[in-house]
Amino acid sequence: MTLKSSNFTLLVVNLERENLTTLTEELHKKSITAPDFFKNAPVVVNIEDTELKIDYANLKHSINEEGFILVGISGDLSGEQKELISAQHIAILRSSLRQSKKMTSAISAAVKPSDVPHSENALKTKIYTGRVRSGQQIYAKKTDLVINGDVGAGAEVIADGNIHIYGRLSGKALAGARGDKSACIFCQALKPELLSIAGIYKLSDDLANDYVTKSCMVSLHNEQIVLSKLDQV
Repeated sequence: MTLKSSNFTLLVVNLERENLTTLTEELHKKSITAPDFFKNAPVVVNIEDTELKIDYANLKHSINEEGFILVGISGDLSGEQKELISAQHIAILRSSLRQSKKMTSAISAAVKPSDVPHSENALKTKIYTGRVRSGQQIYAKKTDLVINGDVGAGAEVIADGNIHIYGRLSGKALAGARGDKSACIFCQALKPELLSIAGIYKLSDDLANDYVTKSCMVSLHNEQIVLSKLDQV
């Protein structure tokens, strides 16, 4: 077994003295400047330097309402904070984000959405053929997404419906991006940085070794990410 660190391309918001209203106003300003760029962009909120009492359910809802997806919370968290965060199915990021810059700096490092053309006749499914490389983001709006190739580390594939990957998933896959809890992810070789269905996440550190590099189906049951080997489905 080989252990190595993984790099995530995420929008980081350092919450200091700002209240929730200020935070959502700033996100709204950013989203309207480039709505396609920031649509469904993953966000991490770093609460290391704030003394505010946070309603995590309201925080998640407010960020999602602005078109972003709250991936997780980082900072020096108490046991009580961890329980409150976990109750909302928000990931607790173990990696330190203290060196992350302010939101405006983090945005400049965000992934640029792919401009890969696709057939206008493909009304039901968006199909992408080839390797999705680090720094690319493929999004299937109001439909399923089929990837005929590998999804590299640092790449993102997002769909409002299901995601089918005929290759290796080493990056991030987010299905049911608009809240469809029946959406699934299918993959021939699973080794992801992050999995998400309808905003509920599972990070690579939380995956059982039995499923790593295997052909799997990822689904949502009782608000929990569930993995099944395709040869056993």
